Amino acid sequence: MKIFIYKTLIVLVASYLLFQFTIGQILKSYESKVENYLYNKQGRQEILNKIKDEIKSANQKESIFTLEEREILSKFINKIRKELNVNEPEK
Repeated sequence: MKIFIYKTLIVLVASYLLFQFTIGQILKSYESKVENYLYNKQGRQEILNKIKDEIKSANQKESIFTLEEREILSKFINKIRKELNVNEPEK
């Protein structure tokens, strides 16, 4: 029983270290990149500029949504309208 506990602890510690040295490092690098964008003014400004550029390019297109996307959004918006319409009774 004692040997089983030692082996289990060794496997758990080895698994944790392996995770930290592989996936943990990748996650930390992505986390630092996201923090840099969100916490400094220049990063936020870059994000806003990218959003503005995407909106401008979408406005230049003839149609933004496909037929399927239009149907889905239409149903969703109608459902929200029904729920927000407090004065009318539900159908």
